[in-house]
Amino acid sequence: MTAPPAARHPVPGRVPERDGAPFPTRADVWDLPWEPRRQRSGVLNLKSCELRHPAAAALVAAAADRLTTADLMHYPYQQAVLTALAEYHGHAPSGILLTAGSDSAVGLVVDALATAGAGLILHEPAFESWRYYAALRTVPVLGCAALQAGASALDLAALHRTMADRPPSVVVLTNPASPSGLALSAEEVRDTADRAGRAGHLLVVDECYGAFTGITHVPLVARSPHLLVVRSYSKTFGLAGARVASVFASRALVAYLSRYRPDSTVSATALALLRAALADRDRFSEVWRDVRAVRSAFVREVLAGHPGWGALDPGGNFVTFRTGDRGEPAKMTRHLDGHDVRIRPLDDIAGLEGCLRVSLADAPTMRRVAALMNDPMAVR
Repeated sequence: MTAPPAARHPVPGRVPERDGAPFPTRADVWDLPWEPRRQRSGVLNLKSCELRHPAAAALVAAAADRLTTADLMHYPYQQAVLTALAEYHGHAPSGILLTAGSDSAVGLVVDALATAGAGLILHEPAFESWRYYAALRTVPVLGCAALQAGASALDLAALHRTMADRPPSVVVLTNPASPSGLALSAEEVRDTADRAGRAGHLLVVDECYGAFTGITHVPLVARSPHLLVVRSYSKTFGLAGARVASVFASRALVAYLSRYRPDSTVSATALALLRAALADRDRFSEVWRDVRAVRSAFVREVLAGHPGWGALDPGGNFVTFRTGDRGEPAKMTRHLDGHDVRIRPLDDIAGLEGCLRVSLADAPTMRRVAALMNDPMAVR
């Protein structure tokens, strides 16, 4: 009999699956962190910033009830949705591109544009997917700090200096910023877009949380061919499960990006849900106003129990609290986790040391969460 092979001990940091790959693969891809989303039964997820509001849930349910067999059996056609989006955002249909969520938009921009230039310049903190997709495509990344520890406003000075010194690159900022919730003014973004144009850069603005603050940069696109805007409908219309987002850019840029065929990744079901949501946008506007009211009440309740804390404004459908103590976010996270509530500690992010983020749900739920956070045992 043949002796069984000796057991192999895993090498620290090594991904065991790579040894079983049946075809040559890139070692640097195996080294990227990845794990699937996992759902915890019975847990209130206030970490992912999904739109959790009963009126939004009713609107999405009504949209789902209007789905037809064709939305499931036939290939998607985007013309009707693009026309509705053009009316909603005030931008020509030829300058709008749909993607399967904002992550797909990020990957598309990195693939199609960052690889053709000198890489990415990120106003950080930024969405993690920018660095992830850049690493996947071996695109160089230069980070520019947007926040100093303890700051309550975003700083553009480092970004502007870097833009002036670098060859044409894709420059990325998020407004309102995530995960801080801080916002740049329209004048600041317009000035940054002008600087990008003069230096030959492409400025990408992700306005994922814009609906909750009334911020949009789409009108700037018409005056600046060096501007591209990404807007997700996961938060705006509660369609996180449908995975659909828009890219707004010049007609030439959209024509170029279309060659990467993102239209083939957006399902007819997602298009139908988005079209229904756009038809109900006035009622969704009421939801966004109520989210802002829930946010204000939640902040007041939490700060009453933690007078040494502060909340970063204006926020999105979340609140970022600055505790002033690097130990408190982890303690509060453990405390809430023990009550089946998930939040996000931000201590590992430069400029947000001592901070934690709580996304919002309906008013009764947030009163319960505030009471849990104000429990004297929460940060002991």
